[in-house]
Amino acid sequence: MKIAIIGLGLIGGSLARAFSKFTDHTVLGCDKNKASLLAAKESGAISEGFEVPVDADIYFLAMSPAATLSYITENAGKMKQGAIVTDVCGVKAAITEKCEALCLENSLRFVGGHPMAGREVSGFENSVADLFIDRSYIFTTTESTDTAALEVLKELVLKIGISNITVTTPLNHDRMIAFTSQLPHILAGAYMKSPTSREHNGYSAGSYHDVSRVSSVDENLWSELFLANKDYISTELKCLIGSLCQYLTAVEKEDRDELHRLIKESRLLKERDRKLNGEEKPHKFG
Repeated sequence: MKIAIIGLGLIGGSLARAFSKFTDHTVLGCDKNKASLLAAKESGAISEGFEVPVDADIYFLAMSPAATLSYITENAGKMKQGAIVTDVCGVKAAITEKCEALCLENSLRFVGGHPMAGREVSGFENSVADLFIDRSYIFTTTESTDTAALEVLKELVLKIGISNITVTTPLNHDRMIAFTSQLPHILAGAYMKSPTSREHNGYSAGSYHDVSRVSSVDENLWSELFLANKDYISTELKCLIGSLCQYLTAVEKEDRDELHRLIKESRLLKERDRKLNGEEKPHKFG
């Protein structure tokens, strides 16, 4: 097959590298950043670049939600009829209806997608072929989703190392991602606001690095993602703030029994989570 990847940042670039390394498909690439496009070609991640949409069997739209909507609006009529179109956006409800409608109008088959893989750095220069090994991939479907197209994508992502595939609705995707992905990014950002973060050197270990790691992300992309999923994000933030207030009250009142209860409750929840996800040993922390 011919696979066209539009957007050669961290995810798009890693997809290009992975498809070129682990499959026999022809990989083509498009990016507004000429340096990224050149680097992708020189590295062998893509066989050639393009500007005007080329004929392809699968199009991966590896851009922000707004850029994805803009691209499909302008180019759906130029894509190969019958081809599969999929995205990698971290939100689904905000883009699915319009993307799907435009694809159907132009005899394209749209399937929402979201690889659960990433790094705290961005850009093609940070892309790697093994980014998706032992990771999960989410596909979102509606009543209009072409099941054959979904099966093609499932088979394709398994070849680049994906070990778990989840199929759900756009709304359920957004509800769950608000908790598993977006809330941790907000938590990390808020954590780094403490003045003490300027003087932690020599006092920090695993705990600090685990919590703060995802605070160094692209503010342009993540602010867009948060607002595109504002209802679910707001719900999770209110829950988090309520839990933090419980700890604050217990500390201020020197209520050790309440602190004991709160800590034990969280520990038991994490232990259950670890068993459900097959984590046999706890991680080191400091």
